Amino acid sequence: MKKEGDMMRRYHKAWTVLAVLCGLAAAAIGVSINTSGVFYTVVSEDLGMLRGAFAFHMTIFSLVTAISALFVPNLLSRYPLKLVLTFSVVMAVLGTALMAISSHLWQFYILGAIRGFSTGMFSIVTITLIINQWFKEKNGLATSIALGFSGLVGTVFSPIFSEVIVHIGWRGAYGFEALLIGLLCLPAILYPFTMTPEDEGSEAYGKQSLKNDQVIMSQDKNPSTGLSLGALLVFASLIGFMSSMTQHLPGYAASVGLSVTLGASLLSMGMLGNIIFKLVIGALSDRFGSLKATTVLLALALSGNLLLMQTQLTVFLLLAAFLFGSCYGLGSVSLALVTRDIFGDEAYGKRFPIISFAGNLGAALAFSIIGYIYDFTGSYFPTLIVLVVFLLISTISLFSAFYRRKMVREK
Repeated sequence: MKKEGDMMRRYHKAWTVLAVLCGLAAAAIGVSINTSGVFYTVVSEDLGMLRGAFAFHMTIFSLVTAISALFVPNLLSRYPLKLVLTFSVVMAVLGTALMAISSHLWQFYILGAIRGFSTGMFSIVTITLIINQWFKEKNGLATSIALGFSGLVGTVFSPIFSEVIVHIGWRGAYGFEALLIGLLCLPAILYPFTMTPEDEGSEAYGKQSLKNDQVIMSQDKNPSTGLSLGALLVFASLIGFMSSMTQHLPGYAASVGLSVTLGASLLSMGMLGNIIFKLVIGALSDRFGSLKATTVLLALALSGNLLLMQTQLTVFLLLAAFLFGSCYGLGSVSLALVTRDIFGDEAYGKRFPIISFAGNLGAALAFSIIGYIYDFTGSYFPTLIVLVVFLLISTISLFSAFYRRKMVREK
């Protein structure tokens, strides 16, 4: 009995909160975004649309997600967390279900906006705001677990959605997607927890052992801090652009004469990389800091991009897609950890929605731009060249942001 009591005292509710946040991440990112690529070719061909024109509904989705995320901190300060979650999840489920009965571009575009608005309220900004309140220690690990779960769902369900499309059509697959989103979000709606542990008379995990010098105070009026923000906005937008290419991997496979099955496998490998590298960067960040961890992922993303440009051998294409998945770790976990590291918990809620907006904007533009580049050139190679340039610029932006932070601390 004593041993049982000791275990209960060592257990912290923050880990259960993290578990339900995994469901939100899986629905908002893993299902809503990471499996969208399997629909591009089949829907556009069935309805006689350009691939880029159909993919534009995901541009709208990402853009509206970015806009809605800007208002998340204010909404969560004015309304109960559970109310915001319930409303947004219901909207996301209905918007996705209606995709199944749509036949015209304008319908997909409107539903893309509805889905983007709703998922933006329970996606990365909301998830990381809650994690930052509940985890003062192991914040990198907690962030990587929650956001890495989205990659797990993408890996598992991309081929499942492909099979569902084969057997009952893409309309049935959208209905299945709506049901899955609802089921994944249900634990977060039903499990009793608040935005901050203090609201329920508790305290964050690791708060007692947190040293004062571990807290980075914000200096909003310092010009160097403003330059750090600008550098991170560039970093976020370019990495966001790159992440959208992963959803075009099935189309890339088809464009070079490879099978549909291999195309779906490339997307799955990208999602596997999504999981692994999100976990890797969280662990590396807790141990070595977010700058070194992010630099490692940038190098891996560049390697995957270059390998994809140089080979058509199946084993190397799968490896390239796996390495390409590191861009998801960069655009979600890395971005959140870097923002927290540079600006601190105090300014995170103010800065991260803006930085996240830049990342979503980059992804939003890329969804259709990459499709249109293919439509007008017949190849994805020009896009891969652009991504190499973007990765180099992103690396420069990252180091610039940390250099400005160093200037702030030395003053």
